[in-house]
Amino acid sequence: MFRLPSAAALIVAVAVVSAPACPPMADEVEVKVLAILASEHHTTVDPKLTEFAKQVQRKEPSLTGFKLDNSSGDTLKLGQTKKFPVSGDEVVEVTVNKDRNEKGRITLTIKPPGLKQITYACVCDKFFSIATEHYEGKGKDRAQLFIAIQASPCGPPKK
Repeated sequence: MFRLPSAAALIVAVAVVSAPACPPMADEVEVKVLAILASEHHTTVDPKLTEFAKQVQRKEPSLTGFKLDNSSGDTLKLGQTKKFPVSGDEVVEVTVNKDRNEKGRITLTIKPPGLKQITYACVCDKFFSIATEHYEGKGKDRAQLFIAIQASPCGPPKK
């Protein structure tokens, strides 16, 4: 059985290799959302998730299998909110806040399934990851849902 000291205790920033895209306009932000299923009963780790798995296993060594279940993305205008599908019927709501902070980082507010909303400033080229309390499957096929979110581009704050 999976145990979490707290739902937000397993928050990990991990770089994931992605294909370069055309840069969005100044008032737009490219948001990427990954749904990752982690299991105690499987040992296969998706090659794209190797670093993510290492970071999660530092806090939760019983999780040995990591699978990319879903990925989606969209370009959002500053201040816009969108729901992204993650796993099954679950969604994560992402809001791109209107102002970049003094370091030029984009600030997002996210509402993961079953958790309170979280507001944070993105680190460029890194995914912000959250362990949810949502599980897919039963028995040996049971896996915990992790969500990883990235926003780009980062840059100087608007004046």
